[in-house]
Amino acid sequence: MIVERARARRRGSSPRGALATASSPRLAAALALALASLAVAGCGDERRPTRPARTEPGGGQAPIDAPRPGGGDAGGAAAADPDGDPAGAGGAPGEDDDRAAADDAVALGAIPVWQAVVDRAQYLARRGQRAIVAGRLGGEAIAPGARGQVRWLVDEHEGNGALAIRVAIPGRPPAEGARIAVTGAWALDDQRRWYWQVEALSPLTGPAPAAPPDPPAPPGLQLQAGPPPAGHRPISKARDGGVVTFGVIKAPRGDGDGWLVGDDSFSPPIAYLFLPGERASYGGHDLRQADERWSLRRGVTYWVRIDKVRRRSPTDLARIKATTAPVRP
Repeated sequence: MIVERARARRRGSSPRGALATASSPRLAAALALALASLAVAGCGDERRPTRPARTEPGGGQAPIDAPRPGGGDAGGAAAADPDGDPAGAGGAPGEDDDRAAADDAVALGAIPVWQAVVDRAQYLARRGQRAIVAGRLGGEAIAPGARGQVRWLVDEHEGNGALAIRVAIPGRPPAEGARIAVTGAWALDDQRRWYWQVEALSPLTGPAPAAPPDPPAPPGLQLQAGPPPAGHRPISKARDGGVVTFGVIKAPRGDGDGWLVGDDSFSPPIAYLFLPGERASYGGHDLRQADERWSLRRGVTYWVRIDKVRRRSPTDLARIKATTAPVRP
């Protein structure tokens, strides 16, 4: 055995050496193939470029900080417009701006008359606060001790004439019916009632807001009596924009809570009715006086023109906003 191994070593062909010699070409080929595969894979990763997100134009999503076509928020609408309308919503460029600038009150930064009442705590003369209020000049009013000619200034945005404040205008006031913007603040007259002390006055030449078709109410939240127009319905059958009759079931707990009403005061509740000017004050600091709140009674039937009938869910009571002052039939 030892002799055979010695002879094999001399010939270089032991059984193990023969096996290694026979299999070495296959092993070398397999090893070369594996190395080549790894090299190709590695080279592929190195050659693959890191492509950035595609941006406009060219499709895909634009970067978050990239400016949109047309600039501002309008650019998003313009980009989504299939007709390529630069205005975005189908209107002419600048059409909305023209409509907004048509009313001088918007350009002056004026607030509606009754908003000055709701947020009175922000516009007090004793604190040096000021604001610009826009409305339509009414007839004579009373504010003992006020400096100037006292007139009503009527809100043109809600209430159909019922929401108004007393303004004291130094010098000669404009004619009744004139649309004006007055700079000033709230002060108290000798009877401890609020009035608006005017410091400056500007005429308004833009178009007035659209008014309801009903005759205007007198200023000052005064309840009037009169028959409802033809086509009125009980509030249980209310329709958007129509005239409804109702009775008060429960008064609101606070400003903006709404009157619980039904077809009469003893019927099932139908809706919460919000009368003109009824909303909460900013920050809950309310300085309204008794004659600046509606006073309705149970057992009395009233009528108003309403806006839209809204419900939070099919099972909830309707929530209805009145566009005119309540009237007793």
